[in-house]
Amino acid sequence: MKYFKITCSNGYCGCEETWYEEADDDAIEYDFDLDDYLQGYAFLEPDSRFVDRDDYETEEEYEEAYAEYQTDICVDIEEITREEYEANAWI
Repeated sequence: MKYFKITCSNGYCGCEETWYEEADDDAIEYDFDLDDYLQGYAFLEPDSRFVDRDDYETEEEYEEAYAEYQTDICVDIEEITREEYEANAWI
């Protein structure tokens, strides 16, 4: 078996979420459906801490900032050891 740590982040401190996955020996990082993790990411939609409507003069400026925020969200997939997986995953 292989073990992976998948982390979503919007670049702000404290806004990372991590999942731990077990996969077959032939699995690689590209086998994971990133959309599933993004849809589960609590900070996918920005609130006023990140993109506040009051900070923009027009709806277009707000929409651009909103789109830029979502573009900056990243998903990192790292292969980890079994020990790290067992210490962190909800088994």
